[in-house]
Amino acid sequence: MKALVKTKLGPDCMAYLDRPEPIPGPDDLKVKVFACGICGTDIHLMHDEYPSNPPIITGHEFSGVVAEAGANVTDFRPGDRIVTLTAVDTCEECEWCRQGLRMLCPERKSVGSGCDGGFAEYVVIPAKHAFRLPDSVSLKTAALCEPLACVCRSVCERTTIKAGDFVLVAGAGVMGQLTAQVVMANGGVVIMTGLQNDKERFAMAKDLGVFETVYVDEGDPLARIQALTGGMGVQVAFECSGAAASAKFCLDALMKTGQYTQVAIPGKPIPFDMDLALYKEITISNSYASERTSWLIALRLLEKKLIRIDPLASAVLPLSEWEEGFRRTIEKTGFKILLMPHPEDLEKDV
Repeated sequence: MKALVKTKLGPDCMAYLDRPEPIPGPDDLKVKVFACGICGTDIHLMHDEYPSNPPIITGHEFSGVVAEAGANVTDFRPGDRIVTLTAVDTCEECEWCRQGLRMLCPERKSVGSGCDGGFAEYVVIPAKHAFRLPDSVSLKTAALCEPLACVCRSVCERTTIKAGDFVLVAGAGVMGQLTAQVVMANGGVVIMTGLQNDKERFAMAKDLGVFETVYVDEGDPLARIQALTGGMGVQVAFECSGAAASAKFCLDALMKTGQYTQVAIPGKPIPFDMDLALYKEITISNSYASERTSWLIALRLLEKKLIRIDPLASAVLPLSEWEEGFRRTIEKTGFKILLMPHPEDLEKDV
């Protein structure tokens, strides 16, 4: 089968190769991948800014259909449409695993970085970590479930939002758009910030229900935030771009006793004014990917149509055109780029 492989550490590490088709164990599912989204983490991984275990098939934001179920599997059968938890291989014995915090396990291996992932025709995953898709959720939409689950971890499980809170979402990309949607589902009033080249992204945000958008590279954006919030500042700020300047703006825009949550992975150390955070008594939080509970929230939001994420899948390309997809992601052209390993599925939305 064809797959996108990180072959080594260092430059020129990504290659579109033939790999053996995986064989499921008795407790596994062999999944025919429908679509796999390109994530900012995939770019970090390519540049050795995120840990990986090469040679490894990359990709972790995927949806698919069960092609084969292991002998011990009773909950799934061929034809079931599924998505999967990312942290599929952990020790199961440490305190973090016992608490259900699999991403914090010191022996964790995640799909696409520690073990083979979804930029391939087929992938094998443990059946116990799969989620069956609601009938109302298409496989194309489901390819965005992983980033949505990460956002649900940040917004619903690691931050407190009260109905009517002014909430700053810094960054107009996919993670910012998803964060805005989940914040609004929790009753927050969203102000999104971005750059002047985010005009089309701001238009999408407004269409999805964002209260107001503010360009941070035009005029006095902090004064604009103050005006929108009656001079108080925002109660909550989610940093969704991974940029140092964005983190600083979030801290400046927060009211005293506000909450700061880091969503994006910067990929490198960034400075942060801890003195100002202390003087304002800011509560600082973050989230590392997602846990099982996060996926359950994400799928429920989709099933009950409390959020709209379909418009964020802005381009679909064959897996063989991964270089073009990565280029668009790096240049921030559009929103989520999906790669599809089976050419016959390109025109489907099932």
